[in-house]
Amino acid sequence: MKYGAVFAVVLILSALALPAVAAPPNQYSYITVSAVTINLEDEQAFVTLEYEIDSGIVFLVHLLGTSDLKKKLLLISGFEGAKYQKLDMSHAVLIVPSAAQNYGEGTYWFPEHTFGIEVPEISIISSQMDRTYNHTSVLPGMGYFGSIE
Repeated sequence: MKYGAVFAVVLILSALALPAVAAPPNQYSYITVSAVTINLEDEQAFVTLEYEIDSGIVFLVHLLGTSDLKKKLLLISGFEGAKYQKLDMSHAVLIVPSAAQNYGEGTYWFPEHTFGIEVPEISIISSQMDRTYNHTSVLPGMGYFGSIE
């Protein structure tokens, strides 16, 4: 009897561990990211993450609060100094105050950036250009001009 219970526990734990090993590259813990949009406005960036939360976890997030979700989204985004403008169960908007370096006279440099996971689609938007990257976790650095006033 004793060994049967131990075997059952090991079998259940193995079944739970296997899906974690086979997690898609755009998943971190209970969060699966579908897209990221970065709007560059001078030195500041507004980062929108579109995601799904595992259905069994949504109730726990509602019950226990969003602190764990916020922490995980910051790790996924790679923007440690970001502040939340909006957060719900399917998307978040982060404000990154010093995302880019100001080179003066309206020119800026957004340095290379690494996300915590592979993102299926990343769009970067500034006042003069839009770029889209697919299935990547690293964005190259790029220069751009600030807002036209």
